[in-house]
Amino acid sequence: MQLNEPKAILFNKLYEKDVCIRCILRLFKITENNLYRETQGFIQLLVDIGKLIGNENKLVEEYDFLYYKRKSEIIDYDILPQTCHSTLKDQFIKNPFHTFDKINKCLICHGILQCLDDQKFLAILVNEIYQRQYQYEAFKFQVKTPIGCQIRQIMILNQCITEIGLNDPFYEQIITPNFAIDIKNCVKWIMCSLLSEQLKVPCDINDDRFQICLNFENIGDDVKQFEQFKQIIQDIDDKMWEEKIAKKLKMNDPQLKEEINNKLLQKKNLQSQPFLPTQNNLEKISKLNQTQLSQFKIINVNYPVKLEVTTSYQNIFIKGNYIKLGRYISQTPWFINGNRIYADSIEDLVSAEACKIFKPSSLKFHSGGREDIDVRMLGNGRPFAIELVDPHCGLQIQTQEILNQIESNINSQKVVKVTPLQYTDTNIFEELKNSEINKVKAYCCIVECKNIVNGDLIQQANQIKDLIIKQKTPIRVLHRRTQMVRDKIIHSLLIKQINEKWLLVYVLSSAGTYIKEFIHSDLDRTVPNLCTLLQNECDIYQLDVMKLYEKIDEDVIINFKNLDTEYGSKI
Repeated sequence: MQLNEPKAILFNKLYEKDVCIRCILRLFKITENNLYRETQGFIQLLVDIGKLIGNENKLVEEYDFLYYKRKSEIIDYDILPQTCHSTLKDQFIKNPFHTFDKINKCLICHGILQCLDDQKFLAILVNEIYQRQYQYEAFKFQVKTPIGCQIRQIMILNQCITEIGLNDPFYEQIITPNFAIDIKNCVKWIMCSLLSEQLKVPCDINDDRFQICLNFENIGDDVKQFEQFKQIIQDIDDKMWEEKIAKKLKMNDPQLKEEINNKLLQKKNLQSQPFLPTQNNLEKISKLNQTQLSQFKIINVNYPVKLEVTTSYQNIFIKGNYIKLGRYISQTPWFINGNRIYADSIEDLVSAEACKIFKPSSLKFHSGGREDIDVRMLGNGRPFAIELVDPHCGLQIQTQEILNQIESNINSQKVVKVTPLQYTDTNIFEELKNSEINKVKAYCCIVECKNIVNGDLIQQANQIKDLIIKQKTPIRVLHRRTQMVRDKIIHSLLIKQINEKWLLVYVLSSAGTYIKEFIHSDLDRTVPNLCTLLQNECDIYQLDVMKLYEKIDEDVIINFKNLDTEYGSKI
């Protein structure tokens, strides 16, 4: 850092305004990382500034006083109940952020940069991360800071501009947009190497798998800081609105009356609400000029900074196809009025083994469509994926051998089987969506007819090719599906007689066809249907999904016609 007397004087003025040393370095746009840590270079900088302002030891002595004060023992009556951090709870009752009652807190960063490298705080933070029992080879470090820090920085700079004058060489620097180094970057410069040393893994900004985030908040002081700008911002908004209305009056805008009433109602509501610390309000305040800003003061830091530490590991995706061999098992857990209806679900049975190994915080089950609870899923199965959210284990065990082990354990069950499992990524969502919408599906139904079936009509039905049917939303799903008419295609039928009134009906249809309704007509909400084709009343007693095909072609038709030979004995 190149020092001169004007800069040193400004440095001292900022320090006397209760701006911490690290924030001053940010405002001076110092990019030497080591100067933000407690290194010899940091101490030497304080000595050099002291020499230029005529008191060599002033900043060093005051910094040492702060340093040793926050190292001192914290006694119980120094701790206020509201200072407990939201996530780390009792562990954080005694940490350096609660010693702010003993020191002057930085007016810009709320004191975050003053005590960040305290060894006690670092030890508690590392212990908290260890307790969450993640497996990782590197970490990405993220930081969130109170939004009020930016308002305070703008106001401090406005004061500096007033004090140093327009002719000072430093003036050109501080009026440059976004000239100051972000607090978040300073936190990273200080903490990344310290955490890396303690966790014994590198900090890698390009590795998104495992992330550690420090979220600093000071809602109490942020609300107070923003609230004082409420009136001036409302006045500016009102003036802009009045100019807009005046322009529309000249244009005879027909919607003007409605817009005026909405604005008046909005204004009335805003008057009773606080001016919240939001990004939108921050942008409005940032546009205020020097004269407007000078009307306001920086609110003292009265509340302790709260810290939420979050850790997360990149989600793991595993895909495959499931085969459902039993009936009355739902695809996902089924609850009615808070009570679980069935003990197991497909989701439970195919994900349990993966959860044991990868230990996720939660699980999401995705599939390419679903079959009814009483319908089996046979043949090549239905595509699915399990999303392991925030897995605590898994970096070193994401191998095909582990998937083979999971697959073997799932397939030892009698009800559900899976085809070879594979690791995948978020692209699986598009695959599953396409499967649900575009695939051609073959079904097998056991059907009872009211009257004796006409064999000639069966032969005619077996000759059907690409029959377009119109299906109104079935009565049984009206509570969760939009009422509309959907065009679907029955590509082919294969009807086998069991006896005079009972049939084995194979149906090859486009994705999304309601097969039960095609069989019994759903009170003529599906037309045409099997009842009209056979001129008989038909009802379905059993339904199975036999196979899924990528697209319709002659080979698929041939394969479909041979389904009875392939699966007939299993129905």
